[in-house]
Amino acid sequence: MAQVANPRKQFNWSISSPGVNAFLCQKVTIPDFEIDVVEHGDYNFDVKTGGRHKYGSLMIEKIATAVTSDTYIWTWMQEIQDVFIGGGVLPTLYKRTMQIDQFDLSGILVLNSWVCYGCWPSKINGVEFNRLGSENTLESIEIQVDQVEHL
Repeated sequence: MAQVANPRKQFNWSISSPGVNAFLCQKVTIPDFEIDVVEHGDYNFDVKTGGRHKYGSLMIEKIATAVTSDTYIWTWMQEIQDVFIGGGVLPTLYKRTMQIDQFDLSGILVLNSWVCYGCWPSKINGVEFNRLGSENTLESIEIQVDQVEHL
């Protein structure tokens, strides 16, 4: 019978991007990766070949700090489309690169890295407040991604 001697732990990771405080990020979901399946016929059966690459969204849940206002993502989204001026900046100015690193048990050696290119926030989920709860206030952010490189 096979045994897993040293399983990887979910908490040993970090995210890096200018302006994003990695210590506030509590949860990250790496974008899904898929290749379109293109079907065509060959006599009496279908032949399947690979098509275009598709990437899902990078999902981040981060803590809202109690002592300061953290509006970095809100400001970033405002750059993309500003409702007050009726436009935004060019994609080359608002798209950024984000990297997620998974560490070994020591928390020092990087086992896997995902570099996400062309990142920009498309959605901030509403924050829930509850007078009967004592959980941390979390903000969920959906980041669109053009391409992911797994190192």
